[in-house]
Amino acid sequence: MKSKLLPLLVLVGGAIGIFVGSFSPALTQILQPFGDVYIRLMEVVVLPYLVSSLLLGLGRLSPSIALTLFRKSWPVYLLLWGVTFAFLIVAASTVPLVGTATVVDFSSSLPNDRGSATSLVKLLVPDNFFEALSQNYIPSVVLIGVIFGIAIQHSVKPTPLLEILTIVRNACIRIWGWIVYLAPLGVCALFAESINSVSLTGFAALSIYIAVVMLSSLVLALWVFPMLLTVFLPLTYREVMSGLREAFMVAVVTSLSVAALPLIQKAAQQYAAKLSNDNGEEQQQREIIETSLSVSYPLAQIGNFFILVFLIYAAFYYYLPIEKQQLLELPFVTLLSSIGSPTSSIGAVTFMADWLGLPSGTTNLYVETMAITRYGQVIASVSAFAFVTTAITFIFYGKVRFDPKALVLMLSVSAAAFSGIWALGSLGGTHVPLHSEISYRAASLPDYVQQLSNANLLPTKTEQTADAGNQDPKVGTAINTIDRIETTGVLKVGINPNVMPFAYVNNDGRLVGYDVEMMYRFSQSMNVDLEFVPYGWQSLAENLEQKKFDIAIGGLYITDDRLNSLTVSAPYFESPLALVVKRSRVEEFKSKAVIASNPDLTIAVFDDPVLIPLAKRSFPSAKLRVVENYSNLQDLKGVDAALWTREQARALAISLEGYSAVVPEDTASRFLFAYLMPPASPGLAAYFNYWMDLSRKAGVLKDMDSRWISPVDTEISN
Repeated sequence: MKSKLLPLLVLVGGAIGIFVGSFSPALTQILQPFGDVYIRLMEVVVLPYLVSSLLLGLGRLSPSIALTLFRKSWPVYLLLWGVTFAFLIVAASTVPLVGTATVVDFSSSLPNDRGSATSLVKLLVPDNFFEALSQNYIPSVVLIGVIFGIAIQHSVKPTPLLEILTIVRNACIRIWGWIVYLAPLGVCALFAESINSVSLTGFAALSIYIAVVMLSSLVLALWVFPMLLTVFLPLTYREVMSGLREAFMVAVVTSLSVAALPLIQKAAQQYAAKLSNDNGEEQQQREIIETSLSVSYPLAQIGNFFILVFLIYAAFYYYLPIEKQQLLELPFVTLLSSIGSPTSSIGAVTFMADWLGLPSGTTNLYVETMAITRYGQVIASVSAFAFVTTAITFIFYGKVRFDPKALVLMLSVSAAAFSGIWALGSLGGTHVPLHSEISYRAASLPDYVQQLSNANLLPTKTEQTADAGNQDPKVGTAINTIDRIETTGVLKVGINPNVMPFAYVNNDGRLVGYDVEMMYRFSQSMNVDLEFVPYGWQSLAENLEQKKFDIAIGGLYITDDRLNSLTVSAPYFESPLALVVKRSRVEEFKSKAVIASNPDLTIAVFDDPVLIPLAKRSFPSAKLRVVENYSNLQDLKGVDAALWTREQARALAISLEGYSAVVPEDTASRFLFAYLMPPASPGLAAYFNYWMDLSRKAGVLKDMDSRWISPVDTEISN
């Protein structure tokens, strides 16, 4: 494969991936391992290259030259980092910050030091270098690499070691050169998985993130840093861009900044030709350029710094707040975490997501967007390498001058460019309410599940009444439940469509949710058709005793009465008691004692034979208002909170603007969710439990959980 064709093939692969992800979930699953292999191969060489580069770059210098280089170079790095983060903060300011989490769990007794100085120190300063390597803690690896590199400078004749490190570094570069030819297939697989898994609403905001990152990186790479060289060095913008043209081209073709290093060195040597020197200094110039470039690779990898913007977007995407202290520390932590290679940013995202308390899926989200953004990030890093290497070389030899006109031009054009980027980010879609009612109401069953039948298409009220009256004559007889299902070829499922996220109605008028998908899959395993029958909460037990349906769903709880009078499946979920309250009043529901101290509280509760007595026991001093459902909670005057379980309350809070789900700290009540069946249906229960156990082992239930129960992990502890 010719390298010149690689960018085109990558674009073709991305287009094919978008098509496959949109129209063929089955083929997407087939391609998924190829994307995983591509990412893993890219990552596996990062740490060997990083360690060998640091040890080689620092170890081969004499202590005196190293000290001089440090004195000359630190202002350059400070300028580089300062300019980069200034523009990144502008880009990140387009994202609305989340004030309060959707779920505030006061009951958690586990210690929580996420984001604290202690947890940060533990991750940045390791006590076990091999643990840092195994955990991919890039900042820790860099810190140890710098320490060892300086120590090697003082060793006696470390030439054999440096030769070995040179071989290792060159081998890493060669391996990356091989892996890059997998880019078309890897990008195809990653795009397919991204399109298939990301909701349209979520992708709308992510597309804005991608646009902001790409435009910002191009402005920094092609204008800001080349122009900064012209501001302080005797170089013109045309000279700088002419020298870096090949380096940019190779970086785009390979999507690897490391592949451009030899061309950056060549360009820096061309720029250094303007320095007046004799033959004795030429070799020293080359060593200065090589060392500066080698050290700049991990330290000037500014493409990685764009994870700051990503993490702000991720916090908004997952509807999680970031503490003010963390926001202030974020640039510093990003700088330390992002040192390394482009693929090391994946480890940095994992590390920083853990520090910020973001869900584990944050890294996967970053990898999905990185399929596109990596090209802009790589170009930005290449420009930064050239800026640092050239600037340090000229400063080392005292060839610096200041051009105020170039500075004014650079600032004017940059301000205009980033004003446009800020406008795009702030007005172009980042304010899409990702977790408003649209998010859940727009959800639907997976295509391969929905294709089984249209049984979940909600009938009209007239049709519902007619269906309830036209009961199958075989239902209600003494015939075995499984035999009846197999004889009629229909699984009748009782449903109350007001229990988000287990069973509810989406914008298309379809019954969707965790339980609905579960019944689709179960009926398929029995090779029978599916029929949904509506029920009311107070009549649920009576309907089951009359065998109006074979199994009831809708976030149902296990109780003593139900265990004694009905057939109950094995539990499939557990959740504590929670209250849905306005975010501004979260602290008023921190504990039962705080709640009891307010005698004027009114709590809404479902017309449910389980929740009503529980509400009376848990909050005896509060007034109860029995309602049919919580869909109009915002319009209920005088209601201070609504009682539900945490997961149901979380889904409701996401769907209501300005609400959170609160778990009081001394709440002991926990609910086990199960499916209810008519009395004396042990055969159906045994069959269902066995099937559900197989589904759990196959990962089906985990997949459903990530889709319905916890599409985002919004829980925090206080």
